Amino acid sequence: MRKTGVGAPDSARRIPSMERILSSDAFAPLVADFSRDAVKDAVTRHLDELRASRSSFDEGRALIATREMLTSSTSSTLRRAINATGILIHTNLGRSPIDDSIWSAAREIVRGYSNLEFDLDRGERGARDEHLTSLCQSLFGCEAAILTNNNAAGTLLVLASIAAKKEVIVSRGELVEIGGAFRVPDVIQQGGAKLREVGTTNRTRARDYADAVTKKTAAILRVHRSNFDIVGFTETPRVEELIAIAREKKVPMLYDEGSGRVVDLGKYGFASTPTIRDAIASGVDVVTCSTDKLIGATQGGLIIGKASIVDRCRKHPLMRALRAGKESYAIVAETLRAFATCKHEERIAVYRMLSASLDELRSRAKRNGPNAKIVETRCALGGGTTPTETIASIGIELPADAYDRLLRNDPPILARVQNDQCIVDVRTLLDEDLEEVARALSPQSSVLSPNKS
Repeated sequence: MRKTGVGAPDSARRIPSMERILSSDAFAPLVADFSRDAVKDAVTRHLDELRASRSSFDEGRALIATREMLTSSTSSTLRRAINATGILIHTNLGRSPIDDSIWSAAREIVRGYSNLEFDLDRGERGARDEHLTSLCQSLFGCEAAILTNNNAAGTLLVLASIAAKKEVIVSRGELVEIGGAFRVPDVIQQGGAKLREVGTTNRTRARDYADAVTKKTAAILRVHRSNFDIVGFTETPRVEELIAIAREKKVPMLYDEGSGRVVDLGKYGFASTPTIRDAIASGVDVVTCSTDKLIGATQGGLIIGKASIVDRCRKHPLMRALRAGKESYAIVAETLRAFATCKHEERIAVYRMLSASLDELRSRAKRNGPNAKIVETRCALGGGTTPTETIASIGIELPADAYDRLLRNDPPILARVQNDQCIVDVRTLLDEDLEEVARALSPQSSVLSPNKS
């Protein structure tokens, strides 16, 4: 005779057949949304859990458990978030946001077919890497330009094209580690080049580069210091000095500018520094930069400069692996067009944020947190663009424990904790975020009144 455990046989007997569960009215919407086979697999997993725990079947709980399993297994964890951190180009939050006007223009190209690789004039196959040429020539004064999937890819492709098995001269003070533990020396070496370090961490002179050039030298490389700066007892030669050495030694001068500085940031309260156009005009042979930092577009890497070098990149086998897709071309092109038509403060979200006055920000803060304390704060540009500089901003001050409650908001609102207070910085809020933030900070919400259910 079979022995019975506590509740085990009865629980098993009370589990309906799979056919009965799937045919029930309660499960019909799930079957319609996810297909019968997918629902069957999820129900099987739920029933296995019931048998393992010797639990009874309950249709309501089974329906909830099955829907949760199906929703989780068919969804991405990527979701919209509201940036109230005071960091405009926030790497962890997707860097630069894309304005509706840019997105709408790009959508017309992306949603259907396009001439991505078709020459409409000749009526035959064309090349995707030519679509940005005339725009970049106009904007940067360069001879040629191509787009890769990010700046590291652009630098890798340039070095692989002109410096394979040869030396590239770089200052020790520029051998930086960028986001995600990727290091410039690794990128250089993966491109097939040999790293020739010159100078010291804090002081590198022009003659260090000149003395290092040999018959094995393929190029001189200047690298933008991302996320940090060196201060104190330092020395770094000007780009113009390196260009002069490159011309004398007859080697290319490369500049991994990184940030994508199209316009002078001095207008917005940051130190004035040369733009990409300035670098090209001064004689740099090739500039590489990101398109999702100061350019304010989606992720990509521009290679801009002499046609002789850009053409070698275009023909290199790695170009196939590192090329960008039609979505990137459409968004980057429309974003660059905003600069070319001097509409960047209207159409590029990062520059609209930068150009907002303190009075505008203070008014926005009062509308979004009428019962909260309005404070002056500092805002960072982010993305490794201006690592030691900030500009004035306005924030809404909340108790420190509001930080976690804001994260649980739908959509989540990411603020920052500073001096034991939670700060909602309004400079980094998009127009479409304002209503959501106002609702989260209303007296009826659980953010300002944590005891409310």
